[in-house]
Amino acid sequence: MSYQIDHKKIADALQFPTEEIVDIVIDTDAYNEVDDQFAIAWALRSPERVNVEAVYAAPFCSQAIGKMLAPPGQKPPRLTREMLGDGIHFADTPAEGMELSYQEILNLFSLLDISPEGKVFRGSTAYIEDDPGRKPVESEAARDLVKRAMARPSGKRLYVLAIGAITNVASALMMEPAIAEKITVVWLGGHAPYFQDGKEFNLLQDVLAAQHLFNCGVPLVLVPCAGVADHLTVTAPELETCLMGRSKVGDYLGKIVLDALKPSKAFKGMMKGYTGGMDDIPAELCGKFPTTHMARSRIIWDISTVGYVMNPNWTVSSLTAAPILNDDMTWAHDESRHPIRLCYGLSRDPMFGDLFAKLEQSGK
Repeated sequence: MSYQIDHKKIADALQFPTEEIVDIVIDTDAYNEVDDQFAIAWALRSPERVNVEAVYAAPFCSQAIGKMLAPPGQKPPRLTREMLGDGIHFADTPAEGMELSYQEILNLFSLLDISPEGKVFRGSTAYIEDDPGRKPVESEAARDLVKRAMARPSGKRLYVLAIGAITNVASALMMEPAIAEKITVVWLGGHAPYFQDGKEFNLLQDVLAAQHLFNCGVPLVLVPCAGVADHLTVTAPELETCLMGRSKVGDYLGKIVLDALKPSKAFKGMMKGYTGGMDDIPAELCGKFPTTHMARSRIIWDISTVGYVMNPNWTVSSLTAAPILNDDMTWAHDESRHPIRLCYGLSRDPMFGDLFAKLEQSGK
């Protein structure tokens, strides 16, 4: 079964959701870092704006970090827990990462005193492969998304907030292409199409899944990582003042971020890994100006997707032609392609302000 791409219908589906309460599902590699937990908790504590119908555990594999760290043309190193150091959660396979994320989702529901019954689903245990042909990865999450989307009443879209590898969502779209008319995907993945490439952890884990997302015609809101979501930083004093000591979930979230603020081998050169080749400053010159002091913060990337559906004033975005994602994760462009909505910026302060206020209420 194929889905006919209608540019006008997609553009209409990419207007900001005006209904009072938006129905959402969250697709998350919850154990991978310390940011997914904030997004899940914020959404679950915002029933006045979003109705969280389900949460799906997405796969993640720490070996993908090697793709960001390896020099161009060289084989990525095989990583170990010891190589990554403290503050980085490790999963050696996508299946392990998905199961760890599933358990972390259950933990968050418990901290928030919310029953997970019928709401939390295991996702893919592998990535989409292209041998002998691009096929979906069947999972509880993919099947639930298909079932939930197809049951939607006419005109009532389901927003899929995706904050990990896009395997579950792409698999569901392959299994039943017609759900593209029922859902809008808001994905934190890759970098903006005006970057030299999209080589970022969520995207590079499953390039085939990402290519399907950009090509299939599903209404897509893309929240790029570098240059957009990386503005969502939080510091230790802010966590200690605004979050910790106010609720169980606030204490938990604050602690995992404070633990992650320790120096880390894996993230020592993260920005260079994301933007390597985009500047023309020679490496030897950089070595003459070492960083001697650092005010530590942590990026809480994933709340960007929740923030998008919460308030139209919190993100800056517009429609643009869907980019073409090449196999090497570089971008190509064709203005005749169907539209996506691209976020160019966001407002950090109201997002964190609303999040802190909602989680403080959890302790009352």
